[in-house]
Amino acid sequence: MNSGHPRVLRRLAGVAVGVPDPPSTAAFLADGLAFSISEAGEQVEALCAGDYGDDRPQAALSLVARPALELVELRFELEPSTDPDNLAEAIGRHGGTVQPPCREAGLRFRDPNGVAVTLLPATDGEPSTRAGGKPAPLPASGLRPRRLGHANLKVADLPAATRFWVRALGMWVSEQIGEDLAFLRYGAEHHNLGLRTAGATALHHLGFEVPGWDAYRPILDHLHGAGYGVEFGPGRHAVGRNLFTYLRDPSSGLRLELFCDMARVENQVDPEDPPIRWRAEDRMTRTLNVWGSAPPPASFLE
Repeated sequence: MNSGHPRVLRRLAGVAVGVPDPPSTAAFLADGLAFSISEAGEQVEALCAGDYGDDRPQAALSLVARPALELVELRFELEPSTDPDNLAEAIGRHGGTVQPPCREAGLRFRDPNGVAVTLLPATDGEPSTRAGGKPAPLPASGLRPRRLGHANLKVADLPAATRFWVRALGMWVSEQIGEDLAFLRYGAEHHNLGLRTAGATALHHLGFEVPGWDAYRPILDHLHGAGYGVEFGPGRHAVGRNLFTYLRDPSSGLRLELFCDMARVENQVDPEDPPIRWRAEDRMTRTLNVWGSAPPPASFLE
């Protein structure tokens, strides 16, 4: 990686989401996708397989009660070499707002669009959880996603968000569609953070990796049998080259993408170099689904 742009973020540790009825959303995750559900104070934790090579589950989703669907917090784990004091200074210098320090809870801040973020310290090479614990491996399941791979957000100021995540958090922009969609990465995986222009900051979807094309049949058959439908897909995106299927929790509208075969960008470039660019008009005709199936519902494009 470019020595002038050291890697800061190690992995996406989890996301806290507000939903109107956490038990109902938890039931959708457990019954539809075999997430492991547990109580954690006022929050409900949903764990997926956490496939980082060490068989420890990832505390992918924390559900908290809110009147409507709401992005509460993104959680990333830091690279062990990252100096939190220097990072806090960089976050402030590039337009973020650092919250009062709390070493046990990690470095907390809001980005220029108001997205709340907690950066957790690395823990002996193992995935961090919200509580800093070390959960036991989950029973094998052909339905449960392997890991939370990316979050896709709506933001009011895409250029400001992109500059911030590149300059303060050490990310790279892999691809961009017009001036309204950008895809950022912190390592070789094509994207771990997607940003799209909207009137206000909100969550569009969370991307969960499944093992491959053959995993879709049992998962989608099971979802159908459990009374859950697919919103869009299966298909293949041009951006990232990944296979996709989108579904939504009926009680909250929380959208999940089940993805696999995400492209990797092994040769890092100067983060200030222009990314791969698509025209805005390419979104529906060339990038959204290269297989050319029926378009998504209007709600997906909002």
